[in-house]
Amino acid sequence: MTAADLLSSAADCLLAGDTSDARQLVSEADMPVIGAYTALVTGAVNPLLHWQSTVPTAGAGPERSAQRMPSASAEHAIYARDGWRCRYCGTRVIDRSMRALLHRCLPDVARWGARNADKHTALAALSASLDHILPHSRGGTNDEPNLVTACNACQFGRGQWTLEEVGFFDPREHPPVLDEWDGLTRLSRLAATSNGLQ
Repeated sequence: MTAADLLSSAADCLLAGDTSDARQLVSEADMPVIGAYTALVTGAVNPLLHWQSTVPTAGAGPERSAQRMPSASAEHAIYARDGWRCRYCGTRVIDRSMRALLHRCLPDVARWGARNADKHTALAALSASLDHILPHSRGGTNDEPNLVTACNACQFGRGQWTLEEVGFFDPREHPPVLDEWDGLTRLSRLAATSNGLQ
């Protein structure tokens, strides 16, 4: 099973009131290989992996949005539009508020500390984030066509470089995958009772 499958099964267990199995599944999803991969992609520039060796100069183009990110409701709508999947690599991502809910429900296994080493590897790697196709620092706007869902590695691995500078395809050229994956938003039903699950 993939980490996303394990977390999805854990969510179903929590919704069914089975915290024991949920705890086991969340623990299994905390895979060291995920943390190692994410650190490799988002860490220091590695000439064997990264095309670029210097961070690009930020420029405030005329189209650049004054606000760094869109509203929370606009952000959530883009995740739903994109099927809660990274538009670059196709990885299923999870709602950050559901990640926080898992941490509140199962703090011993859904780790979330201050350092990367203290974070649950899958919960960190699969946290949904918005990516500006043309980076905000390079003049990109918060207009909906300039925003796509990204996983941690694709978002922070690309950084401020343009798609062309890193050899990425434009994800808008392909339709998003829409299926039953919900980013674990179904866990929102637990929000009112999450304190009682520990």
